[in-house]
Amino acid sequence: MYSTNLFLDQALTWWNGQVQSLGDDTAYSLSWAELKELMIAEYRPASEVQKLETEFWNLTMMGADVTGYTSRFHDLARLVPRLVTPENNKIERYLFGLAPQIRSMVTASKPTTMRAAIDLALSLTEDAIRMGTLIRQVSGLKISEA
Repeated sequence: MYSTNLFLDQALTWWNGQVQSLGDDTAYSLSWAELKELMIAEYRPASEVQKLETEFWNLTMMGADVTGYTSRFHDLARLVPRLVTPENNKIERYLFGLAPQIRSMVTASKPTTMRAAIDLALSLTEDAIRMGTLIRQVSGLKISEA
């Protein structure tokens, strides 16, 4: 009920239509999951979902930017959760996009949680930068940290 009271403009018009068609009691007794599904059906067209899925499948770590890769991975995982459920699928998808030399080492460790995979990827990337096997890019410039 609280969330629906925050709707404005087109969302408010849409919600008012839902209340009219479902009835006050039914509309305001929707669970968060049910409300979310209604909103997704209304505001997330299949073509947009397809674009997000394609971006997600093609997402890879650029250079040594493991932080940027991880951040975008999390964003996309929230938007297309069916591609990363259960947790082992999420870990596999994350590993697939890592830089090849980092991917092989993280995969060999067989992480069982996302946190373990991310922590190891961050650590190994920093080591690779220090050793000069990966180059950090800053504002379009390549900077080697030896």
